[in-house]
This record gives sequence, structure tokens and C-alpha cells, in this order.
Amino acid sequence: MNPVLTKLTALLGKEYEKFKDVGKKIADLRDELSSMKTALEMVSESEEANPQVKEWMGQLRELSYDAEDCIDKYTHNLSHGDTSDGLTHKLTGLVATLKARRRIGNQIKELMERAIKVSDRHKRYEQSTSMSCPNSVVIDPRLHAVFEEADRLVGIDKQRDKLVTWLTDCIDLHPHRMVVSIVGPGGLGKTTLANQVFQKITSQFDCTAFVSVSRSPNVNKILSDAFLQVLESNCKKTAEQSEDIARIQDLGHGGLDYLQLISRMRCYLQNKRYFVIIDDIWSTQAWKDIQCAFPQDKNASRIMTTTRIHGVAESCSFPNSIYVYPMKPLDNDDSKRLFMKRTFGHEDDCPLELQEITDDILRKCDGLPLAIVNIASLLATKQPSKKEWEGVHKSIGSTLEQDQELGVVKGILFLSYYDLPYYLKICLLDLSIFPEDHQIDRLRLIRRWMAEGLIIEQQGRSLEDTGESYISELINKNMIQPVGIDYSGRPRACRVHGIMLDLIVSLSTKENFATILDNQKLTHSAYKIRRLSIHGNCEERKLCQGTDGLRHTRSLSVFGDAKKIPSLLDFQVLRVLDLENFTNLVDGDIGDIGCLIHLRYLSFSNISKIPKQIGKLQNLQTLDLRWTTIRELPGTVVQLRQLVRLFLPYGVELPHGIDSMVALQELSRFCVARNSPEVLVELGNLTTLKMLGIDWESNGDSSDEASSKKSLVSSLCKLGERNLQSLYISACVPCSLDFLVNSWLPPPLQLQKFSSIGDKRTCLSRLPKWIPSLSELTCLQILVEQLRIEDMQALKGLPTLLYLNLYTKECTLETLTIGSGGFQRLKEFDFGAFSGGPGPIFEAGAMPRIEKLHFAFTVHDMTYAYGAGCDFGIGHLSSLKGLWVIMDCFSARARQVEAAEAAIRNAATLLPNHPIPKIYRMGERAMVKEDDE
Repeated sequence: MNPVLTKLTALLGKEYEKFKDVGKKIADLRDELSSMKTALEMVSESEEANPQVKEWMGQLRELSYDAEDCIDKYTHNLSHGDTSDGLTHKLTGLVATLKARRRIGNQIKELMERAIKVSDRHKRYEQSTSMSCPNSVVIDPRLHAVFEEADRLVGIDKQRDKLVTWLTDCIDLHPHRMVVSIVGPGGLGKTTLANQVFQKITSQFDCTAFVSVSRSPNVNKILSDAFLQVLESNCKKTAEQSEDIARIQDLGHGGLDYLQLISRMRCYLQNKRYFVIIDDIWSTQAWKDIQCAFPQDKNASRIMTTTRIHGVAESCSFPNSIYVYPMKPLDNDDSKRLFMKRTFGHEDDCPLELQEITDDILRKCDGLPLAIVNIASLLATKQPSKKEWEGVHKSIGSTLEQDQELGVVKGILFLSYYDLPYYLKICLLDLSIFPEDHQIDRLRLIRRWMAEGLIIEQQGRSLEDTGESYISELINKNMIQPVGIDYSGRPRACRVHGIMLDLIVSLSTKENFATILDNQKLTHSAYKIRRLSIHGNCEERKLCQGTDGLRHTRSLSVFGDAKKIPSLLDFQVLRVLDLENFTNLVDGDIGDIGCLIHLRYLSFSNISKIPKQIGKLQNLQTLDLRWTTIRELPGTVVQLRQLVRLFLPYGVELPHGIDSMVALQELSRFCVARNSPEVLVELGNLTTLKMLGIDWESNGDSSDEASSKKSLVSSLCKLGERNLQSLYISACVPCSLDFLVNSWLPPPLQLQKFSSIGDKRTCLSRLPKWIPSLSELTCLQILVEQLRIEDMQALKGLPTLLYLNLYTKECTLETLTIGSGGFQRLKEFDFGAFSGGPGPIFEAGAMPRIEKLHFAFTVHDMTYAYGAGCDFGIGHLSSLKGLWVIMDCFSARARQVEAAEAAIRNAATLLPNHPIPKIYRMGERAMVKEDDE
């Protein structure tokens, strides 16, 4: 609803001040849809809606799609009518505009009548009952985990023992109440693990309790249950306490109000050592309400919580975040052991004919114990034949919806889905278009959501920043999994667990959100195809058979090597065109792009030419050509006034007039050598440009190169005074970048990222003078010929630096010592010298927040400078979580190499986060053999 309401409001303000009759219709439709939107938001907060409400929601969704398509068609036609040249063409354009206005007036009227009918029909058949069905899950789907026998569990011992150690070791040193939190997605076994810990140590406490919270907690009942268990678990009951037990039991847990419960529980627990497990907490507020009942004593009391949400886990364990335990999935061996134990009753090897299908099933389960147990239980009822098992494997997704044996999986995953706010539910559904095990680039996903209007605009925040927060929320709630966390804490990409993807695809199909084509023919649907995702090799004839055509499709995504996609003429309202690894699209097919009405995201592969009609795509915001063979863009590309992001392959020539692309914020791989000095000057006139990537090549000391340097520096100075926040300069051939050392004046004070890493012979002779003045710099990647003491002092003083990638051809410092007093916010440090060297030394207080460290050193030089067995002061880096080391073993003795590696590993073991070093040896063959010494 949000995109169509925004467009109706904009249309009402721009076009219909002179057309009051049509304007009134638009206003009426907007108000009607706005009221419906409010009702839909209320429904979305409840659990699964009843069939009548689902039908009503589906009709409103289709209505909003059609309304948005209507507006986009009109806006597109109007823009072409207004740009005509010549009197005849202008008159023709005026007539076309009047016809378009009359046409949209009639369409708005029809849409309004349709909206009223949908509303009236819903009211006519609406039942007096609540809009959502009563909860049909009478028994908590996690309850079986509490009574799970230990001998039926697999792979839980190590995790249980670690938590037991946290809770019981050094009790005398930690007498205050401690809260340990287990966090992980639904179905991972958090409740089972917590129960095993409970059974292991419950005898060490005076009184205990194990209570479950759920999504909509009744705090009074939870506290009453906890109080009752606390009283019953104390073997030394007084007569008064026995009366309390009887009172709570007789009054059905309703005998005391919230304040009374808090008071009585705190009073009773004041001088006792208690252990309480609070299972499945969904919000920080629930934790705040419950934890008040448990006093902050000095009796070494312990609380353990489980949750699916990282933020809640951190809140529970605050301020001791070290006691947040991320639940781990089972590894391959434990997954197979559990599967075999539940399927055949033993852990012996799988029958030979079932090994391949077993591996496929376990790959889909991806270490999720609940999925493994439930699928194994289902297979245990089948004949152990390949045919039977393949049938189950193929139907796992539908089984989530239909089969009673997997009802627990469905129930637990649905709980997580229904807990999402409505704007995250629809973004999660968009992930259904991606294949299983696909790594989804973070920025690519955000731009898809922006193009589709799925991100709600927030005051004071850009849509991209809001999209970042959406991904963080989905990760925080364990709905998606991060891949490759960077220095800023954001994932490079994300992925969806296989079982969760099955659920999302099922919901997406029900909601007619997306149609997935995976070597299958499309089946007839009562609804129009709104989003189409093609997986694998699908022929064109399969797309249209049994469908209403593709003219209503808003998004087309192709994954894999499709033989042929339909002609783009078939797509009349396409907004997103995303072709990944697409190798068979010929130039003739691209010519159809000029007929598209609305295209916001374009990503082609192996395309050598872009048609001139590209300039007609007035709504295009992202043009991604990075993986193509294009070498020049047509002159019409400068007509893309709404283009925000332009990503190019290496060596592209841009046309004159690029400064007319007034919305451009990001330009990647601008090739200086391939573009004229005039275009270099125009680059500096892009007033909105925030991110710039440059490819630099040196052609000697010619006058052309001198002119290019002068024009480039002039443009960079202009951009630096405006909005430039990120600059990346790369070079594929040896060349000097020294023209940047002193010439950037005034310095780019808003610059947040600067990277000049390229060929090892391509570097700056020294650190640029303007670097120390960059008070907002968070990321610096730089290669300098010589590293000096004053350079390190300058870098230490950068107040916001989070990531430093520092390489040097020659380190003039005899030892690189990093002491306290600098790099206060640095989280990742990557250091190396191409000429070798002894490596860095970290003193006490150095880099207090460093989490990831990469460095290289020459063992021979290290031994000479620091002595054998040096650990580089790694033990001083108390925040370290990841350590990567490259050892150059050339001319070193074997025992020196072994001593250096052992010292590093031993130092890392003693750190609070216990990082496991990844150590790589180079030049082992060139080590000095002991008998040759």
C-alpha cells in the first residue's frame, strides 16, 4: 500500500490542480486505500488470519498493484508527451496528454468502484468473531524439549559443559547474580540445551524454576509458575511456605497480583541461592517485567535465558555481554548421527543406496536439530527405499504445510514470522525469489527493496539506511543468517536457512507475492504474475502456458543459465530486471528495453552494447553493468535524470554531458585513460556525488597524462568540498599516484572511506598530507613506499578510524611498535610489508577495541629483532576475535618457525574471546635444514 499511496499523493499535487473532477476521484481513492492500509496493519500484527480475512487481504493487494501500475503508465506517457520538439509534435503531444488524462480519470473511477466493492463484500460476509483465528496450538511446541532424554541427544555435550562452566566455576569470585543467555533461531535446540544444563546443576542450588515466556506473555502467570516451582523445589519448606503453595494451586495461579508476586518472591529469595531458566523471551520489556522478581543478591544465584533475538539476549546479560552464548547448529557428523539414531534407532552407517539422498536431506536441514528429528521421524514410518525417501525429500517444502509429523517445525518457524512487524514480513517474502543456499549481497537486496517500494521512508534517514536497519532486524531476530561481517558490523551478504526458505516460498505463493519457476511449467493462477523468478534452464514457452501473460509482472529475476527469456515487450510495468550469471542474452534482445515503462534496477552479464533507448527510462535509479563487456555508453545515458547509482566494468568511455545526471550519487570504475579531459571536468560538476571509484593508468610523462592529472585533481577538489564520502582508486599497471599527495586542497573533510590499494608497484611515495585532517574517516586502505614514525603518529590520531589496511614497500622502522594512546576505535587492522620485516609489536593498551588482526612477518627478521618465540604482544589485545597471520619462512630454521607459531597460538588462547589463529606458512621449502646449519 505504501508505494501507491505515495504516488497518488504526488499525482494529486502535480497534475490535477486544474482537473478538479478527476482530482476528487484520486483523493477519494487515496483516502479509501489509506483506511484499508490501517486495517491491514492491524491484521498483520495478529497470528495467522482466517480464510475470509486472507481473501480480503489478497483482493486489496491486487487492487493496490493495479492502481500503482495505472499511475506509472500515465506518468511514463506524460513524460514522453512533454518532451516533444516542434509545433506539430507539441500539438500531437498535447492531444496525447489530454487523452492520457481522460484515460487515467476513467481508470481511477473503476479502481474506486472496485475498492468500494471489495470493502462492501468484506463487511457483508464478515463474521462477528475476531479477524484472526484462535490459537490452535494448545500444547507449546517446545514442550517436548523439556522432557527429552539425554541418551537421545547428539552433539550437545560440549555446549552444555561450556554453559555449566560459566554458571558454576569460580562461584566465590562471582557472588553477584549472573545472567547467561542462549540465542539462536527457532528449532536449533535452545530449550533442549537449557534443560540439559538445568538437569546437570540443579542440585547445587537451594531452589530452582524453569518457565517459558512465549510471544504474548502473561507475566502474572509466568511469575506464579516460577514462584510455585521455587517453593516446591526447596526441600526445607516451612509451614507458611506450604500454605503459599496450596494457595497458589487452589487459586489457579491467580491469587496474587503483579506487585504482590514481585514482593513475595523477592522476600523469599533474598537469602537463598537460586537457579532459574526463563525460556523463549521475545522482547526486552518481557525481560524487564520478569527479572524484577529475582533479587540482585550476593548468593551466587544464576539465571539462564533463551531467545531468538540477539538484542534481547544482550539486554538480559547486560553488562556482561561475554555471557551471551550463540547456539551453534550441529556439524555434519553430529547431524548424520542424530538422523541415523532417530531413523533406524542406531548410529551405524547409512545403507549404501540411501547415502546420497541422506546427504541431500541433511544439507537442507543445515544442522537444525528440530528439522533433522522431525524429518527422520517421518522417514522412520516409510520403507527404507530410495524411491520412498526421494518422495519425502521432494515434498519437504509442502510437508511443512501439510504433514502432521512436521507440524512442530512449522509451528516454531511461524512463531518467528508472525512476530515480525508488517514491513519486515513483506521484505522477508522478497527473499523467496532467491535459490536455496544463495548468498545475497546486502546492497543488492536493499536496492531491490527500494525499487519495489518495500522500504518505508523515515524522517531524517535515507531509504538505504532504513534498508540497512531492516537487514539488521532480520538478522537480530534470526530470520536470516549474516555472511562475512565487516568492520562496521554489517554483513557483506546474507543467506536463508533451507527450512526457513521453504516456509517463505510457501507463504509467498499463498500471498501471490512471487512466482518461482524452477524447471517447471507455470500453473494457472487466479491472480496475475506480479514477480517472476526463473531458476535454472527454463524455456520461453513454459512461461506463458496457463497464465494471464506477463504484462503485470513488476520484477523479473533470472538465476543460472536460462536458454531464453521472454521478449521484454511482454513486460509492460517492469520495475526490477535482475539477471545473474546470464550468458545467452543477445544484443537484439536488449533493444526491447526501450519499450519498458518503468525499470529501476538493471544488472546484465556478458552484454557488449546498450541501446540508445536507455535514455527513455526516466525512472531508472540503478544501472549495474559491472560484469559486462561494454566499452562505451550511448549519449542518451545522460538523459537519465533520476539515476542514482552507475556501476561500470573496466575501461568504459562516457559521453559528454554526464553532469546533467543531477541525481547521481555513486559512480564506480570511472576510467580516466578512456575519457576525455572535458568529461573529467564534468565529473567535478556532479554536485550530489558521494561515492566515486576511479581506474587510473599511466601512459608515461606525456602532455595528455599531465592534462588528465590536472583535470582529475580539479574535479576531486570540487567534489571534496561538496558531498564526497568515499573514494576508491585502483590501478592494474605500475604507476605513481603521487599527484594526489599534496594537491588536494582544501582537503575532503567529509571523506569517510579512502582506498588506493592496487598493484604492489603502484603506490604513494608517502602518506598524503591531507589524511590526518580527515576527522570523519572510518576506512583507510593505503599502500606507501616508505612507512615512517610520523606516519604512524598521524594515523593514530584519526578519531573515527575503524578499519586500517596499511601496506608498505619498505618499512624504514627497525621495529613497528604500536603503543597506547591511539587507534581508540579501530576494529580491524591489516598490515604488511612487501620487503618482509619483523612484524608489529603491540604494547599494553594498544588498539583497545581491535577485533580482527591480519599481519605478515618474516621469521628470520622477527627472530633477529625480537628473539625466538615472540608473540608480538597479542596478549594485550583483549577485544580480539579473529587473527590471521602469514609467516615467511625463507632462511629461517624449522625450530624458529615452530617457536613463533606456538607463541602466537598460546597468546591467543589466553585472550577472553579465545580466537583460533589462522596461520599460513610461505617459503617452507626455503627453510634452513638443521643438518645444513
